[in-house]
Parts: sequence; C-alpha cells; structure tokens
Amino acid sequence: MMSLEDESSHEAEKVCCSIFQRFSVDELMRLVRESQEDVYILLHREDRDFVDIYIGKNNKDFGEFIAIPLPKRFAVLEPDRNYFEVTLRANVALALKGEKDFHT
Repeated sequence: MMSLEDESSHEAEKVCCSIFQRFSVDELMRLVRESQEDVYILLHREDRDFVDIYIGKNNKDFGEFIAIPLPKRFAVLEPDRNYFEVTLRANVALALKGEKDFHT
C-alpha cells in the first residue's frame, strides 16, 4: 500500500498551493463544467512552480509536463466544492508519487 507521509506529500502540498494561488477552486470547477473536453493541470516535471491548464484529450505526449486531471464528477455530476478540492489534491499526490516511483 502506498504511504503518502513522505517527501511526496510535502511536494504535493507545495504544488497544490501553487495551483490554488494561480486558480481558485471555483474557477477550476467552472472550467470543467463549461468544457466539452477533459481539463488538466499541466505541471512541469522539473520546475514544480510552473502550472498551467490544458483542455483536450490526454492522448498526446506532454514531454516535460505531467498532465493531472481535474475531477469532473464533483464539478459536473455531483457539484461539491470540498470534494472537488480533495480529489484534485489526491490526483496531484498520486501523479507526483507515480512520477517518483516511475523514475526511481
């Protein structure tokens, strides 16, 4: 079982802070609701302070970026701001943990 109490959890928290400084939870939820395509946070693999939004399909090579999906369920199907934020935080943690495990 994966433990989130390691340096990955601290890194995930820093990334989440960067995301929420740039985009509010309400703004991210609105983007997901209004988009016909999937919405992702793009995170630079080396410069974790670089975050941006990608709208489209996740069937391309993002190269030096990690594509983290924004949760559609809690923005569209069952709108809930708190669950949206918690799920996004979990997606960030899982993406970073997977990235670390993949490269070690």
